[in-house]
Amino acid sequence: MNRRAVTGALLYDGSTEPPRPETTIIWQRSEIVWVGPDTEADLDETKVVSDGGAVVPGLIDCHVHLCLDATIEGIEKVANESVEQLLSRSMGAARILLGAGITTARDQGSSQGVAIQVAQAQRRGDAEGARILASGRGITPTGGHGWMIGVEADGPEAVRAAVAREIERGAGIIKLFPTGGVLGSGAHGFDLVMSGAEVAAAVDEAHSSERLVGAHVHGPEGIDMVLDAGVDTIEHATGISEAQARRSAELGVALVPTITATDVILDHQTDLPGDLLDRASEVRRVQSAGIRTAITAGALVLAGTDAGTPFNPPGLLVREMEILAGLGLGKRGAIAAATSLAAKALRLEDLGVIEAGRIADLLVVAGDPGTDLGTLRTPLLIVQGGEIVG
Repeated sequence: MNRRAVTGALLYDGSTEPPRPETTIIWQRSEIVWVGPDTEADLDETKVVSDGGAVVPGLIDCHVHLCLDATIEGIEKVANESVEQLLSRSMGAARILLGAGITTARDQGSSQGVAIQVAQAQRRGDAEGARILASGRGITPTGGHGWMIGVEADGPEAVRAAVAREIERGAGIIKLFPTGGVLGSGAHGFDLVMSGAEVAAAVDEAHSSERLVGAHVHGPEGIDMVLDAGVDTIEHATGISEAQARRSAELGVALVPTITATDVILDHQTDLPGDLLDRASEVRRVQSAGIRTAITAGALVLAGTDAGTPFNPPGLLVREMEILAGLGLGKRGAIAAATSLAAKALRLEDLGVIEAGRIADLLVVAGDPGTDLGTLRTPLLIVQGGEIVG
């Protein structure tokens, strides 16, 4: 029997519209074929796999690092690990994500580009887990932030060539590190470490091959630079101003704050070196204020966790959704940030919304996520590509 259905559902379809009660969703193979009131559903030759509960689209984590071990030492040790070690951890992380109801994730930088191999294995049917949109190695200057999961390049032409190499290796998107960061032995802080010309060259090369560009940015100066260069998403967006938020909205540039990454670090203050605690505390404070301002200004904000950073294992997307809801998105807005808005921004046109013609990715949960997002942590049913996977 190829037709399956969920009935009696409180449906959150991925938009910010109010949920629809007593709804049936029918899919055949991988595609949703009908969504509507229970009373109008034709269930002939259809297997009902769940009745009742709330239904949301499969969640999308817009920022993960599959290859990283979520420890203080994790970011450093990947530089010396074998491809086999990195690939094994990455495959495991993808499976953990799927078990948490995250049916799709965007990897934003992996040592030796192993996330590309995960994505390729999935397309061959050789690997299970959250479907991965992979950037391969991030582009950073010599000694820049993220060098352990990146490739170092200096000057516009070298950066352009590095982007071309990652695309040739199979990268579906491109990741840049234009500023310092919080973790690791590379450049720290809000200082610019790439020039506007380097970022512009990267964007031009990526866009010429129809690849989106995500840029890791801490600090207002870096935000101005990457907006000028035409990036597609700004990761972290620490210190964004109201004017910058309005500009990002006008340009269609999405923000992926990943506040969870510093939030969980601050949960473990007694385990941290003093300098790391100071950096994380400053970023958390400035970032939260900026994202609250950005939401009020109408910027497009997406949900991503930076999974793989210290104390931040795969699967904490609901925590990020709760943070964003509290900063002004609200609960339905947070659901959209992890479903329909994420899919649209990442050009995943078949995902993120529960409607006829879309891929059947969905979660069934016992409670009402519009009242308590925490219900999403314990899905009763996970469907990915029409297959029941959890």
